[in-house]
Amino acid sequence: MKYTGKYKEMAAQLKKDGCDDYTIEKFVRQAMEADEFAKGRGTTDIAAIKLWGSYPDEAKAMWLHNAFCANCGVTAFAKGYHLRKDKYGIVIEGTCKKCGQVIVRCCD
Repeated sequence: MKYTGKYKEMAAQLKKDGCDDYTIEKFVRQAMEADEFAKGRGTTDIAAIKLWGSYPDEAKAMWLHNAFCANCGVTAFAKGYHLRKDKYGIVIEGTCKKCGQVIVRCCD
């Protein structure tokens, strides 16, 4: 597979480190997926809103009030969170209600 930019550099470094082609492709694809996911940070998409609306209110409340913050532990999302749909379900992105640090939660 042909890569460009930082992915080409990443593949070259992995090759230099002795990785086989399968491993190189696996790691470069993971990096590409992570970058693609990060592009949508801070936006709410229509598919996520539709799916979110189909969940029971109790489940939504549980997800919003039971998140993990690396800074202060179990917390809730502050107002102004965003929803995105990915291949696993819905991703809630926002800030910690206690300390304001960025937190993310995946829901299915």
